[in-house]
Formats: sequence, structure tokens, C-alpha cells
Amino acid sequence: MRRVLLALGHVWTAPNTIAMWALAKATRCRWVFRGAEGMLVYDGSSSRAWRWWARRWGMTALTVGAVVVVARPWSSVGNVQRLLVHEQRHVVQALILGPFYLPVYLLLCAYGPLHGRHWYRDHPLELDARAAEDHACPARG
Repeated sequence: MRRVLLALGHVWTAPNTIAMWALAKATRCRWVFRGAEGMLVYDGSSSRAWRWWARRWGMTALTVGAVVVVARPWSSVGNVQRLLVHEQRHVVQALILGPFYLPVYLLLCAYGPLHGRHWYRDHPLELDARAAEDHACPARG
């Protein structure tokens, strides 16, 4: 049953995945590996556009559909496992929300500041991804 749901999720989010894959290819990102849940990970650190994006928004990676582009050099990522768990959670969110993933994400970015919250730090999908990180990679004491 899990395989069927996973396959249906990939069909549901295929427009997002195809668009992000095309963007990764157009910006000359290098394919790195295929991860859990069908996550396709690309290295965008050699792309001027992705380096600018990482500096501008202060983020390490971007996930749309099942495609993850890591915009910073892997050596500067810090805890790679936490990053991949975080981005894998965004893939799961995209599999559930399908073509609504980007509109929902962007609407929540706009909604937060209207209610005194930070657009990224307090974003519900980001909070969910960070909770997945904390669950999979508990801090060592």
C-alpha cells in the first residue's frame, strides 16, 4: 500500500517535480543521488544563480516536488543528515499537497508576517520539516 501511495504522490506532484528538474538542468546543477521517498538531489553550488539565491535568502537548499537543489557547497552544509531529513520532509509535503504545494507555501509566507510571525522561521511547513529533523537527528548532550 505504501508503494501505491508513494507512486500516486509522485504523479500528483509531477508538475512541480518536472518544473524543478528543468530549472536544475537549465542552471547546470549536478545530479548527486536519489534518496528516500524518491527524492532527487542536485548540487547547485557551482551555479552562479543558486549561489546568489543562497546568499539572498540565507537558505541552504530548495525543494520543489521531489527535486532538491543544495545551493551551498556540501563542505559548508554542516550536518548533512539533518539537511537531507529536512528536505525529505518537504518532498513528503509535496507528495501530499501535489500541485498545491507552491501556492500553499507562498500563501503561508505572506500570511505569517500579517500576523506578527516570521515568513520563514515560523512557517508551518518549515516547522514541520524542522520537527522531522529533530526526531531523526536528536541533539547529543
